[in-house]
Amino acid sequence: MPAALPTLDLRSHEDIFQQLSSEGKPIPVARSVLNETRELADQYFRATLDAIAPVHYRSRQMDELLKALWRFCGLAVPNLGLIAVGGYGRGELHPHSDVDLLLLANQEEDIHGNSEGLQTFITLLWDLKLEVGHSVRTLKDCHTEASQDLTIITNLLESRLIAGEDSLYQQLKQIVDCQDFWPAQQFFTEKWQELQERHEKHNDSEYNLEPNVKNSPGTLRDVQTISWVTARYFGDGSLKALEDNGFLTSFEQSRLARSVAFLWQVRYALHMLTGREEDRLLFNLQREIAELLGFEDDGNRLGVENFMTRFYRNQLATTEICDLLLLHFNEDFMKCEDDDCIVRINDHFNLQNGYLQVKDEALFAREPSWILRVFVLAAQTPDVIGIHSDTIRALRDHRHLINDEFRKDSVNNKLFIELMCNEQHVVREISRMMRYGILGRYIPEFGHVIGMMEHDLLHIHTVDDHTFRMMRFLRRLRYSKMRESYPIASKLIHKVPKREILYLAALLHDTGKYIEGDHCQHGERISQEFCQQHGLSANDTHLVSWLIGNHLTMSHAAQRLDLNNPEDIHQFALEIGDKLHLDLLYLVTVADMVSTNQKLWTSWRAEQMRELYNNTLRALRRGLGNPLNKEDYIEAIQQEAIEILRRQGINEQRVWDIWGDAGDDYFLRENVDNIIWHTIAIQEHGTATTPLVSIRETSVEDYEGATQIFIYMKDQQHLFAVTTATLDQLNLNVQDARIMTSEKNHTAVDTYIVLDQDNQPIDDRERLGEIRASLVSALACPEEYSTIIQRRTPRILKSFQVDTQVTMSNDPYMHRTVLEVTAADRPGLLARVGAIFAEFGVQMQGAKILTEGERVSDIFFILNEDGQPYSDPAICEQLQQAIIQGLDDQIQMQSAV
Repeated sequence: MPAALPTLDLRSHEDIFQQLSSEGKPIPVARSVLNETRELADQYFRATLDAIAPVHYRSRQMDELLKALWRFCGLAVPNLGLIAVGGYGRGELHPHSDVDLLLLANQEEDIHGNSEGLQTFITLLWDLKLEVGHSVRTLKDCHTEASQDLTIITNLLESRLIAGEDSLYQQLKQIVDCQDFWPAQQFFTEKWQELQERHEKHNDSEYNLEPNVKNSPGTLRDVQTISWVTARYFGDGSLKALEDNGFLTSFEQSRLARSVAFLWQVRYALHMLTGREEDRLLFNLQREIAELLGFEDDGNRLGVENFMTRFYRNQLATTEICDLLLLHFNEDFMKCEDDDCIVRINDHFNLQNGYLQVKDEALFAREPSWILRVFVLAAQTPDVIGIHSDTIRALRDHRHLINDEFRKDSVNNKLFIELMCNEQHVVREISRMMRYGILGRYIPEFGHVIGMMEHDLLHIHTVDDHTFRMMRFLRRLRYSKMRESYPIASKLIHKVPKREILYLAALLHDTGKYIEGDHCQHGERISQEFCQQHGLSANDTHLVSWLIGNHLTMSHAAQRLDLNNPEDIHQFALEIGDKLHLDLLYLVTVADMVSTNQKLWTSWRAEQMRELYNNTLRALRRGLGNPLNKEDYIEAIQQEAIEILRRQGINEQRVWDIWGDAGDDYFLRENVDNIIWHTIAIQEHGTATTPLVSIRETSVEDYEGATQIFIYMKDQQHLFAVTTATLDQLNLNVQDARIMTSEKNHTAVDTYIVLDQDNQPIDDRERLGEIRASLVSALACPEEYSTIIQRRTPRILKSFQVDTQVTMSNDPYMHRTVLEVTAADRPGLLARVGAIFAEFGVQMQGAKILTEGERVSDIFFILNEDGQPYSDPAICEQLQQAIIQGLDDQIQMQSAV
């Protein structure tokens, strides 16, 4: 039998006052009331998941307690009043919301005459640990300060009397309600500006990852803004007032009420679980709240991802209605008194004050194609600011007409492609289509991913938001201001024959994410069917679908391939096929990376992509049937380096002595510039016994995207572990490592590519000197590497659990084993892997390090202790399990720090 539902019984102020009077100790009595209120409200919420009743119950019980305390402090006297304002004035009190109070007096003398009681009352509230926001003002103060301050007049709009003289409160209402005091239009203008500034502030990536349930776009503050404007305009801030005055339909009223109820659920849970006024959906809370609210894992989606998708879709719905209402208010204030502000566009549409307005809303029912045509019209018509609220509402009311027949109609298909070809306004209008619920119906696969969020630190935007950012980025590449940051992409965008192919690829590239499995393959199939349905040529259809199927190929190649190795580049060029495919894929890849997470596009990533593009382009120009011969390549590299070194005063014999038995791999993996740098550094180091550590400043053109560290010394067992642990302590992020050991004298020739904590190269000479000194000191005594103290794990990383996975495979072209590690990002992981390699006698050849949000995906190129690729399955299994166990232990240890 289910437990009985908690009863939200109020204790009256009279009952509380009698207890206060009899016991004479207000703090224990008041605290008992507050504790009982909290327990009852929280029990009710957990039992029902209804936040509306407990939020109002908390407010009403707070009223009763404050009335009793007001009276207990001797303040029940003439000319004083206790007024609830702000959210508390609306009768809303979440577990840790502010209790906003106005202590109102008729005259200054009333304040001075009751100063002791007022001070006692306020002190009591503080001692009770209530989140109190209070002010003590006279009627005159209220008039003066509210006339100058938008926040104060807003608070007073939501006031109500708790205790004291009603006549005093009515005088305050007369001041606030006077239409000459903050006229409705002025108030609306200020509030709209305030909303836009808040949206801009809360639209950065961290607010998308951990949205604010109160202040982010489409949340409670937006609804409150509507309420404030409504209160100023109609004298009543309720949703019913909007409906009664024709500003809101019954459907919209119901939808907005459901949105608020859900937001209250989330906010109540946040306050209850954290024990504080926490309005941010922090990562470590999202999963717990999802479970509390009943969201479960299903198929390929986590319960927390379903919860966040619901949250973001709720935001979208709230934004849609609030924007519509604000537009409606603006149109009402800007009503035309003459015909000058109305411009005829065609037989069906006018432009009124810059907003496209349909003359007859039945047009969409008679000719459903106008549901799409209106966006084409908006894109083609100069001076369009937006679409009129009546027309938006009509579009929404007729979007049910978008069915399979509508989607297959050739007229509608041509209209959509026409819009995609309108490069100037395609992103603006496609975004509008999404906001008004048209795009998700016209492309159902896109509808499935609207509001979809992946619970990780890599994808910081919802799929739909990421898509529009990607399209916007591609469009902005045409502008000269983008050339410095994206030189290759800015050049290529002007050479693409049909840029609508890029926009279509961007629009559809993630539509396969709602289906379990490889979203690239699903997206390729979806886009192929879409393009064929919309009459694209076979070649254009191939390009769009190929780009979508391969939109991760180039970024993965840049991370995995040895970009100086001719064989790796040749194999990649075979996958690409020709220059057009390379150009288009480069543009899509850069746009995707930047739009997924701006932090993903580091200077080193940009350098890798540039090198991959240029090397592949050279391979394509040379001809896919004419790959570069390895021996010829090495000889050319050596001769070029020798010639430059000879001009710098190093004779050829000395050069060959320095190179010793470096082997072919060294000359395949290093470019001429690096070979010269290494040779000169070794020459200058001479016979010194200390480790050689040389750091290349980032002014060098070929490696301006990162800082290079060259280490040359006698090879030792823990060298990789020592180096990576030291770099970690220096707050440097390893991006790439090329590890080589000469066969004859066992000398380590290692190069590390690093960035600082902000993913930027290091240019400061003092900082470079510190790095070099730390490495020389650590490498001189590698046996002490285990004493290096690990750094603390950031809070946000502790919120994720990533299964540690290790795979091994052999690379037949390079005759080496590729070991891939995926694990949770924690300080010191590279050093731990290096220590395990030392235990197993692993010979390191190189590493590529990729941190994507909360996880690392590292690739190590290794050989066994005999210098051969791994072939014994038993040893492979032992090595893999040792790494998994070692990293799991490291992660557990770091999570506790």
